[in-house]
Amino acid sequence: MVDGIRTDFQLTPGTEAPAELNIHFPDHAALCMAENATHNLHNLLTLRGAEVRDPRVWARYLTESVDLFVDSTDVAFDSHHWPVWGRDRVLTFLSEQRDLYAYLHDQTLRMLNRGLTGPEIAEEIVMPPALERAWHTHSYYGSVSHNTKAVYQRYLDWFDGNPAHLWEHPPVESARRYVEFMGGADEVLKRARRSYADGDFRGVVQVVNHVIFADPDHTAARDLQADALEQLGYGSENGTWRNFYLMGALELRHGSVGTPTSTVAPDLLAALTLEQLCDSLAIRGTDPAAGKRTSPCAGTLPGASPSRCGCATACSPM
Repeated sequence: MVDGIRTDFQLTPGTEAPAELNIHFPDHAALCMAENATHNLHNLLTLRGAEVRDPRVWARYLTESVDLFVDSTDVAFDSHHWPVWGRDRVLTFLSEQRDLYAYLHDQTLRMLNRGLTGPEIAEEIVMPPALERAWHTHSYYGSVSHNTKAVYQRYLDWFDGNPAHLWEHPPVESARRYVEFMGGADEVLKRARRSYADGDFRGVVQVVNHVIFADPDHTAARDLQADALEQLGYGSENGTWRNFYLMGALELRHGSVGTPTSTVAPDLLAALTLEQLCDSLAIRGTDPAAGKRTSPCAGTLPGASPSRCGCATACSPM
């Protein structure tokens, strides 16, 4: 009972968020699905970076939601989308959302066990007709491509078993060698413009990226990649992909916009526990100096010592 309203909570940890729950209001025959069932394919791994969500668990909790609540539900809604009315439609909606995440998980593992890598699986996987016909399963926010790669990442690491990938040069050094081997920047751009005319925008972005990493000030390369990114953005069903493509084009033409956020805002720091503050300090240290100084916590925070806060080796000067 919450403020006089009967509520049933279904805990769903490890789905859309590490701590997530669905809420059923039995007196109103209403079911809040949080962000566990939305009118699009959700992200299993956000493009900003996060821990990979578990689609297997996600699908199982949706099955549990159907079993627990559908027989007494006339409307289902979530945190960001419009409601689904009618018991039969709610059942179909939740079942198809469940099948969506289960299918992505199971088919990715099937191909993974055949030896395919994440990018190869992303190119090969095809959604079944029943899910393809359900428009709420489409890639308006998450995408089949980066979600299958996320499932791969959840089970395997960055190494795909090819020893050529064990110790590659970092991006700038690799790019300089690629451009040199391909005959120089002008030759790369000449061929890339032909690819652009043929509509191979993915190829243009990929190959011209080497020129830009090798020579960040190469105006013609930046302009051509920006043009190709815009075309990819205009053709993208996925909103997050579209934003990345178009922002990339903008920054190529006008420079980096940076970020307005700060991780050391006073109100945020004031809310940290002592342990969290030590953890925060630990990731702000410079590598070479980390072994030259003792913890800044010792003697600087009331009652704190390296042994008590647990950061004797982690904390380092900013």
